[in-house]
Parts: sequence; C-alpha cells; structure tokens
Amino acid sequence: MRYNRDWNKVSSMEIFLHGIIMGSINKLPGISGGLYSLIIGFYNHLMQSIKSLNYTNFKILRNKGGKKFMKSINGNFLLFISFGMIMSYFSTSKILDYFLIKNELYVWSVFFGLIIGSLYILIKRIEKTDIKTIFYLIFGLLFGILISLSEPLYENRNLLFVFFCGFISICGITIPGLSGSFLLILLGNYKLLLVDSVNNFYNLISNLFYSSDDKLIVENELINILLIFFVGSVIGLIILSKFLTFLTKNYPNQLDHLIIGFVLGTLSIVWPWNQIKNNIDLIEISTGTNSFAIFLILIGLILTVIINNYVDKKNIRTNR
Repeated sequence: MRYNRDWNKVSSMEIFLHGIIMGSINKLPGISGGLYSLIIGFYNHLMQSIKSLNYTNFKILRNKGGKKFMKSINGNFLLFISFGMIMSYFSTSKILDYFLIKNELYVWSVFFGLIIGSLYILIKRIEKTDIKTIFYLIFGLLFGILISLSEPLYENRNLLFVFFCGFISICGITIPGLSGSFLLILLGNYKLLLVDSVNNFYNLISNLFYSSDDKLIVENELINILLIFFVGSVIGLIILSKFLTFLTKNYPNQLDHLIIGFVLGTLSIVWPWNQIKNNIDLIEISTGTNSFAIFLILIGLILTVIINNYVDKKNIRTNR
C-alpha cells in the first residue's frame, strides 16, 4: 500500500512533483497542503522530517558532517519536497495574477467554495460533540465574528507584520484542513505575498535572460517582503510543527471545533462580493455574472468534497 511506503527510498523526481502539487494547493484558500500530504501518505514522514530539524541533529552536522546530517533529517526528502513547493509558487502565482485581473469575482467565488468545502471536511471528521467541545466551537465563532466586525485588514507591507504572516500561514502544512492561504486573506496580505511578491521575484529571475532593452520591472521592496515572508514561514514551520502536531495528536476534536467556529465566524470576510466591493464600479455585474459566480462556488465545494471522499476511501483500504 502507498501509505506504507518508505519515502526515503522514493525517487527524487516523484518527491519533487509532489512538492509542486502541494505548493500549488497551499495557494488555494480552503485546501491545505497538509491535506494533500495526508491523501498521498507522506504527512507523518513530513512532520517527522521537520521535527528532526533540531539542536541535536545540527550537532551531528558540526561533529559528523553533512552526509550523516542529511540522513538524520531525511534530507533528500525535505530538499526535493521544498524545492518543488518553491517552484510551484512561480507558476501558480502567474495563473492567479491573470485571473485576479481578468475575473476577480470568479476567482473569489471558487475560493469561497473551497472554504465551504473545508468546513464540510472538518464537520465530517468530528468524533463527538459535548459541552467542552461546544465551548471551543463558540469561542472560535465569537473570535471569528469579532474579526469580521472589526475594520477590515488591508494590504500591510510592514516587515514585522509580513514575518508574522509567514509564521502563521504555515499552519496549512501542519494542520490538514486549515488553509494557510485563508489566514492570509483574513490578514489582508494574500495578493501581496502569494501573487505580487512572487511575480516580482519571477521578473528578477527573468531579467537574467533578457537583453537590457527588455528588462521587466522589479520592485526592491517586494524582494525584501518575499524574503522576510520566506524566513517567517521557515521559522514558523520549525517552531510550530512540534506544537501543532502535538495538538492534532492529543486534542484533534477540540481543535476541529475551534477551527470550525473560527471559519464560520469569518465567512463574511471572504464572501466574493465583499472582496470586489472596492472595484464594483469597474466590474460589470449582471444576473448572468452572479449566476456563474454561484456556480463556481458550488464547483469549489464539490471539488473539496471529492478530494475528502478520496482520502476516506484510501484510509479504509489501508486499514483493512
């Protein structure tokens, strides 16, 4: 069975391809890269590899060299899964940038459907609901509503805030079902960090292959923002992986109720027509446009449900 594979013996190319898919999924609000790793079967291996980036193993690097260190941290797996995820950001960001400019309402409609679908996944996997877990649900709901009623968060280029965005958005990898991109939408920096800054870095790399007359515009500020976001993500992944895997292992039911309440409370923020209200005069909104947007919400929802059902079937086959 695929779930029992030794991922240290899987080819580097396959791991790289999984990284590309996982990175692309991480950019879609409502679906997390952690969910994909759970589907394919390397979630536990990934978490163990990340947790192995600790002081003890770095002492191995100092005392016994790089070869022993790479083996102790599943280095080949981590290297190629990370490289694939990084590569995916450039291709996916270009696609998202195009559609956000051309069909912003439709893009947010798909995103909203994906988020609703993630709620279905969380609700379906709840084992039991009692007084204690209801408390977590209510707390998450109230906190989400509080955020929704507060002044909306707009794009913020402050480097400390960008670092925090990177630190917190990495939850999408460590907690299957919680989307890091959704958190970036709530923080107001989704387009800045996952589209604009990545495309800007793409322009920087492209300029290396263009003549001086064909240079693309590069903003130095966005290069710094991407770098700080990347550093925040790496540090967040190392620090939060142990804590979050501890929560998912020991308090999965409470955590699911908390996330469900939080997502429910913040749905109004990601409602597609709220997302485009600042550009409403520039967008032709007709009955047909609205109908197609609702259709895309259903597509996003159905896609997430199909993925979840695939996970369930694989788990049933594996546990037989």
